[in-house]
Amino acid sequence: MEKSMKRLLLLIILTSITLLYTRPYFLYRYFPTHDGEWAIIRLAEMEREIKDGQIPPRWSDYLNHGYGYPLFSYTYPFPFYIGAALRIFHIGQVDAIKIIFVTSMLLSAFFMFLLGKELMGNFAGFISAIFYITAGYRFVNLYVRGSIGESISFALFPLLFFLGLKYTYKPNILYFILCSLTLAILILSHNIMSLVFFPSYIVFLIVVSRYYARDIKYYFWRYIMPMIILGLGLSSFFFLPAIFEKQYIVLSKMRLSDLDLHFINLSDYLFSSWKFGPIPSFKIGWSHIFAGIISIIGIITTSKNDKKRCLPVVLYILVMIFISIFLAHPISSTLWYIPPLSWLDFPWRLLAPMTFFIAFSTVFLSGDKTRELIACFLVVVAVFSGFNLSMPAGYIDRPDTYYATNDATTTSADELMPVWVINKPGKRYQTKVEIEDGKANVENLNYNSKFIKFKITSESPASVRINTVYFPGWQFMIDQRKIDIDYRKPDGLMRFQIPSGNYTVEGHFLNTPVRIVGNTISFFSFLAVLMFMFFGIWRRIATRCTHYEN
Repeated sequence: MEKSMKRLLLLIILTSITLLYTRPYFLYRYFPTHDGEWAIIRLAEMEREIKDGQIPPRWSDYLNHGYGYPLFSYTYPFPFYIGAALRIFHIGQVDAIKIIFVTSMLLSAFFMFLLGKELMGNFAGFISAIFYITAGYRFVNLYVRGSIGESISFALFPLLFFLGLKYTYKPNILYFILCSLTLAILILSHNIMSLVFFPSYIVFLIVVSRYYARDIKYYFWRYIMPMIILGLGLSSFFFLPAIFEKQYIVLSKMRLSDLDLHFINLSDYLFSSWKFGPIPSFKIGWSHIFAGIISIIGIITTSKNDKKRCLPVVLYILVMIFISIFLAHPISSTLWYIPPLSWLDFPWRLLAPMTFFIAFSTVFLSGDKTRELIACFLVVVAVFSGFNLSMPAGYIDRPDTYYATNDATTTSADELMPVWVINKPGKRYQTKVEIEDGKANVENLNYNSKFIKFKITSESPASVRINTVYFPGWQFMIDQRKIDIDYRKPDGLMRFQIPSGNYTVEGHFLNTPVRIVGNTISFFSFLAVLMFMFFGIWRRIATRCTHYEN
């Protein structure tokens, strides 16, 4: 009972500190960040696509000045699924995005507490959670970058490790499903973060599973690999098309940044100044670095029992930190032109896993009175240092309608534009369908993000232009007969020829073969989850009934 009260007190303190760090989200309407306002515009677009019955949403018709582009074919959709769900309760679009940011911080603290507690007890959970939410890059994400997907991924990192520990301790259906679902949500929350984090997570599972399996290979293929496959399967509707259809967008031909400007020198971790420009602060924090060093030295010099239990995890954390530092340093520049690093835009993105692993290392400050006293001092320093960083550059007061009517592309360099679009649209069209050559009348025009239908009467053969950028999946029919679409002009818009007469023209945004494969795999993966849940519940009921009869 006393231990439960202490745990509750620590969680209350942790929650209070987290809410203090996110106080600007409660006090003002919003504030400028790199991506924060784009998140609101994307949420408005997600709502439109769902209302159009586009499941899963892929093609944005309203954005790009109404000419459309494949926003959610490549941009992580999960945060906006959550935002759309919040909108059901009549929560404003700005408020929905703010709720997601604040909740991601609260969950980051809570899940890191669970992970630390699982390894070393309540105190370890508390200090590791404090160091996690007070890291400099967390405030960069909240008040400079404003990346909602990355913020959610911060909450998922410790959750994946916690569930991974529970699953390796005792493999069962519940943890199998939870690990798979969390892995899928990470992929859907931020594709870059999942790419960065996924290999280290697999290594972690192998490291900890060696204690619970005589045959590591058998254990890996029997328990770990099926969980990974199910997680990938659940998210395949998103990542398979994103990978295999990337060739169609500008991002496949360009890099978003000059690599040389975005590497991190060793001195930057200590002396990088706080800034709101395009290149953020790389400062980790003196207290975090000292805490990590003292924790690791403490375990290495501790008793044999603690060392035997903790040393493999400590060595794993050390290797992950050093790999992150090496890859973020200019010395690794050659590797950044080789996949998978060539798929990443900024080397300093590795601050995300680095932040997690440094906070993770601090759990080992627990278990020794001297280390715990040092930990308390460093926690106080970290908490007070965080207050100086938990503030935005300024404040803005814009209503939801401002974002809902914004029709830009929500990307920094139009990187999601199809490669055949040379002349990008500069303003909104006057009508969705235009006659470029010939005499014809368009009537009964009806369209949304996945559908265009109209009747046309032509006195002679005519050229019709649909003011929508072409992308694989668009298909047009005249009186149920498929027609060829021409999109070779510099604007990349869809054009086709019609003969004289009266016709009904229909256009549909359909799934390509890779989208069908991805959707199908995700559908059957979801059925598998339901099946595992059913048999898990049935087995538990049967076990209890047998126990009752006995």
